[in-house]
Amino acid sequence: MAGSSPRSVEFAGGTDVGRVRSQNEDSFQIDNDLRLVLVADGMGGHIGGDIASRTAIEAVNDYILEYEPPEDGQGSPELGPLDVSVDIVRTAVYRANQRIVGLNRELGNPEGRGMGTTLVGLWLPHGLSQAVVFHVGDSRLYRFRKGRLDQVTHDHSLYQAWVDAGRSGDPPNRNIIMRALGIVDDVEADFSVQPIQADDIYLLCSDGLNGMVPDDTIIDILADIGETSLDAAWRQLIQEANDHGGKDNVTVVLARFL
Repeated sequence: MAGSSPRSVEFAGGTDVGRVRSQNEDSFQIDNDLRLVLVADGMGGHIGGDIASRTAIEAVNDYILEYEPPEDGQGSPELGPLDVSVDIVRTAVYRANQRIVGLNRELGNPEGRGMGTTLVGLWLPHGLSQAVVFHVGDSRLYRFRKGRLDQVTHDHSLYQAWVDAGRSGDPPNRNIIMRALGIVDDVEADFSVQPIQADDIYLLCSDGLNGMVPDDTIIDILADIGETSLDAAWRQLIQEANDHGGKDNVTVVLARFL
């Protein structure tokens, strides 16, 4: 039997530098008015991975904001068919990529060698009961529904390509990304539309979480939401990543549909 439709959504999240890195190149944003959440994992170190991740998030948020202003208490007009919302997000990601490519050119960084970033996002446009999910790179989005954790996104990494091809030969490094914003002029993002049910929890994260914390531990923490809170859950997830080594920056954002 299908679950009931949600009436509202709550968000919470945070980021941490981890136990090894000296700089946090992750960025995230929660926009309650737009019902938009974003996580970006920058690459480039001193070249500007932190700048790339912040730039991506600002560019996507700014473009979506042009098409759906925050609610004013009296409701906002619907955007229309769902494919219109997908097109808006597709253009927003394109604009973000172009903005970072432009920064690389200004700094004299050669193509493929400058700053870049992954990006994963979830947007629930007002007037719609389905969420638009989009990503580039290996930052992930999971859905926790009725005790089951499913990875909705599919990593754009060399390791994932090796898995998809049948795991022939030695596994490649898990950190080699095959798609990222800012590296080349044109990058293809993946999009999906997710029907939302009441009590769904969506988890967006950088690989500092899933690279450190087993799925079973993530499930246990998400299953306790209700007795604790979203705020306590994301903090516990980040703590688990650090307790397991904290080898990377870690960012966690949670969306719970009520």
